[in-house]
Amino acid sequence: MLNSLNNVVNFLNSYIWGVGMLILIVGSGLYFTIRLHGFQFVHFKDMWSRIIDKQDSDSGISAFGSFCTTMAMRVGTGNVAGVAVAIYMGGPGALFWMILAGMTNSAVCFAECTLSVLYKTRIDGQYRGGGAYCAERGLGWKKYGAFMAMILMIGTSVFMPAAATYTICDGFHNAIKIPMWVSALVIALILAVVVIGGVKRISAIASMIVPFMVTVYLIAAIVIIVMNITAVPGLIKEVVTAAFAKNAVFGGTIGVIIQQGVKRGTFSSASGMGEASPTAAAAETSHPVKQGMANAAGVWLDTVIICTASGLMILLTDCFNTANGYVGSGSAELPALAAAGTNGVIFVQLACKTVMGKIAPTFIAIMLALFSFTCLISYYYEAETAAMYLFQGDSKAKIRKVVTWIMRIAMPVLIFIWGNLESDIAWNLSDLALGSCTWVNMLVVLLLSPKVIALYKDYESQMKEKKDPYYNPDKLTWDGVDTEMWKDINKKYIEKDK
Repeated sequence: MLNSLNNVVNFLNSYIWGVGMLILIVGSGLYFTIRLHGFQFVHFKDMWSRIIDKQDSDSGISAFGSFCTTMAMRVGTGNVAGVAVAIYMGGPGALFWMILAGMTNSAVCFAECTLSVLYKTRIDGQYRGGGAYCAERGLGWKKYGAFMAMILMIGTSVFMPAAATYTICDGFHNAIKIPMWVSALVIALILAVVVIGGVKRISAIASMIVPFMVTVYLIAAIVIIVMNITAVPGLIKEVVTAAFAKNAVFGGTIGVIIQQGVKRGTFSSASGMGEASPTAAAAETSHPVKQGMANAAGVWLDTVIICTASGLMILLTDCFNTANGYVGSGSAELPALAAAGTNGVIFVQLACKTVMGKIAPTFIAIMLALFSFTCLISYYYEAETAAMYLFQGDSKAKIRKVVTWIMRIAMPVLIFIWGNLESDIAWNLSDLALGSCTWVNMLVVLLLSPKVIALYKDYESQMKEKKDPYYNPDKLTWDGVDTEMWKDINKKYIEKDK
């Protein structure tokens, strides 16, 4: 039965992740980069400064809390296992396209998060927003908004967690032989405890875990890079030439190489999928562009920095194989792995082992557990926000509570199941969810792009006037914007400028 399911999912992914997806993501990234005048480079310093805003309220979390909650989703399975899979399928050249995708994807993320903040509203005293809200409020597409919410809710609660859960269980199984089902059970129980606390607890947990895990992982990467520093120039040349299928050693066509780089770069950052939008909307901020900037910085940290660190660890130590027959020489275990077709997190564990010794597999397993677990709590929040959209209105308050509790129980149960799957089906299910949500979400983002550009111009204008940018719906607004909420948020700014 699982084989049949995997075949169906593979068939669907072949279309969802075909040439059209490459055009959609790369094209959209270039479009927004050009229309926003390369903001991710021009406002590079400002982009990072928006992360540290810690202002919150009863209705929303701080920009920093939102950033950490979003990074909880981004910095996960794709940063370690995903990079390894990309290198296995596409060779070292895939890393080049992954980095490039990260730079342009930051513009896509900026656009979707800025829109999500613009069209957010209050439900049960908390800010809620996302692609579905943008579709209904920005385009007047209520039915499409409901369709989006259903796709995102099912994708993030049912299918997206498959790869993250499998990766945690696989990491501990490789390192210290813990049975997969034991790890899956522990993950499910901890997740249940965290999500019961709602967005405030999710944000608090993410704010504690994310800075720690990112710092520790990057330190490990820097140590390996320094230990192999003389090989870095040659490796850079190798990655660039392989990116254009000019290195016959690794095999593979340029189409596969680009596809794997963009696919895994998109999976890692989830730019365009709409995953970051609900958390961005939950932030207490005075201008939509501020949170868009913070989330764009998150894509740089996630894909450009952390994914590159994972790729360099694997490539510098030559601890990888490729699907086209290349077998690395960095570990005696690689020939056996090649014969079995095994790839993924084991490459990173072997890479760290060259420097850290026997403790490396356990270290990576712990890092993966933190990375992937924070993904899971973020997935839950995204699914909950989609559910809140589907059951809006004062008359449905009781239904929202029931649905929320059903999700808090059902998602941990599903996570236990996913932890006992095979690698291929876990990744394929996650790819199916990511790809489906991306197609559905990007239509809305592109159609609402003029709003993003107008908001960016308003932000830049205020920055040139040496103001702390804030959004005034009396000066710049559109149908569907909750003007009363925004006037309440920025009351002190509006009164000051009168």
